[in-house]
Amino acid sequence: MNTVIGSILLLLNFIQTPTTLVPQSGRSKVSSKDAKSDWAAEWDMEQIQVQGRRAVRFIETGSGRLSSFPQQVRWRTEATWQADDKFLPLETERTVTSADGSILLVEKKQFDHEKRVVRFERREAGSRPEAKSISLPEDVLAVEGLAGILRFATIDKSHEFATHVLSNEPNVYSVTFEWRGEESVGTPAGKFECYKVEMVPHLGVLNVIRPFLTKTYFWFTKAAPHYWVRYEGSEAGPGTPDVIMELSSSTH
Repeated sequence: MNTVIGSILLLLNFIQTPTTLVPQSGRSKVSSKDAKSDWAAEWDMEQIQVQGRRAVRFIETGSGRLSSFPQQVRWRTEATWQADDKFLPLETERTVTSADGSILLVEKKQFDHEKRVVRFERREAGSRPEAKSISLPEDVLAVEGLAGILRFATIDKSHEFATHVLSNEPNVYSVTFEWRGEESVGTPAGKFECYKVEMVPHLGVLNVIRPFLTKTYFWFTKAAPHYWVRYEGSEAGPGTPDVIMELSSSTH
């Protein structure tokens, strides 16, 4: 895969886990200028054990209009990450249903870090099931739960964070998360003093098209443990609408 091969020069980086992981839950609201995306979600992060090792589980339930469906939908996403010494995704599952409960989409990812592959499965109503295995770099991150994990990375004026991200397409992208300053950010949950991070893709020979790609930004509170506050970028990867996702309430 060109995006992986082209990233060899980037050093492998891992996000180290803190000594204590505090459970967190919250709500977020999403909107897009073209009105194709308009939804709300509730999410939780909890510490669990997986085969005797520390892990974290992210659960998101949402409802509203996603750009990839013509009708109002509901969904549940569950992502489990290893968290004993560093964060690594272990498995994810997303189920999307119609308002009457009919299953529209089921997507699963199973990560095997010893073999450095992920098994991807997708079942969509009216389409043939899809399954494939994708080779992975050691430091891959998944988009499911990414904001909850990224707040533990060391990113400041003098430190960018280079890694790889597995998208929902699914594709592996070589990226750096780079410091973009500090801002006061107002959200439905209140006003927060934040630092801003941009996710910058490295596309190898395709880097000439980077100026035409959607800019992707995250905002986290300046105060530790740097809770997520805001996101601006594509809803679900290339070809999907640009959205704004904001924190509407949280407990921790």
